[in-house]
Amino acid sequence: MEEGRTSEPAAGGHAPHHDEDLDHDHHVLGSNALMREVWDGEVGRFWVEETDRYEQMNAGFGVRLLGAASAQPGERFLDIGCGHGARTLDIAAAVGPEGRVVGVDISGPMLEVARSRAAHRGLTQATFRQADAQTDSLGAAQFDGIVSQFGVMFFADPRAAFANLRAALRDGGRLVFTCWQDLGRQQRIMVPVTAALEHIPLPEFNETSWSHAAFSLADPDRIQSLLTTAGFANIVIEPLQLPEYQGRNVDDVVTFSQRTELAGVLFSQANPEQTARGWDAIAKALEPHATTEGVFLDGAAWLVRAEAGH
Repeated sequence: MEEGRTSEPAAGGHAPHHDEDLDHDHHVLGSNALMREVWDGEVGRFWVEETDRYEQMNAGFGVRLLGAASAQPGERFLDIGCGHGARTLDIAAAVGPEGRVVGVDISGPMLEVARSRAAHRGLTQATFRQADAQTDSLGAAQFDGIVSQFGVMFFADPRAAFANLRAALRDGGRLVFTCWQDLGRQQRIMVPVTAALEHIPLPEFNETSWSHAAFSLADPDRIQSLLTTAGFANIVIEPLQLPEYQGRNVDDVVTFSQRTELAGVLFSQANPEQTARGWDAIAKALEPHATTEGVFLDGAAWLVRAEAGH
């Protein structure tokens, strides 16, 4: 019910955004201070506790991201929203000791894990920085490539953020990222939520919540417009729909899901009897998706590639 940096709003869809909606962006996504508070606090610590689960969830998208990035020996890369550093270290291995990769995130707890992993693997070409990729300087034209796995949807001012990323790339450098498609296309959310809502009252979802930002780039036309305005060219937006690991078995998925922010919101208006029925319904809905390898539900994302224009 939660992954890829998505404590998602459960029942409603996400309306497409356009550039003229910039003021609405600030209203929906909140301030960068809110994002820092969330990811540098309890949410970041929860992700650290569930590192292995989240990385298995995102593994398929990570493979596609790395293939599109095509990092070469000696190149310099940024990884935006690097989290535990899984993709950062993959890039570090690809660029080799003559290359460089900098993982950037606002979550101190997650960066601690990333630094420990890099040290354990002896990947000295990988460094990590706690910073805000929208507002902090990332260096002028220093990088050959920028990657981000579900880390670019949370900017309060996406136009400023993508302009900042463009400034960090050399001319002709490449930007590759994944972001979520519409909420209604996320089987991993809709299957459990739809099942639960047959037994519990519809909660009030706060559109100003940080979690609503997960779908801020669901509209491919908006992605195209934002990147063009920021100085990117040759933009390619490819749809991906991949099975995502949720847990070892149904009980494991339910136990994990009960700890997520989404569950807290979803069941906020339910009494104990309704809550019990809701979770029973979720477990039953998950059963057809259980295999000997675990429970899998589909996630739908965009794989975006662009070049820094001259």
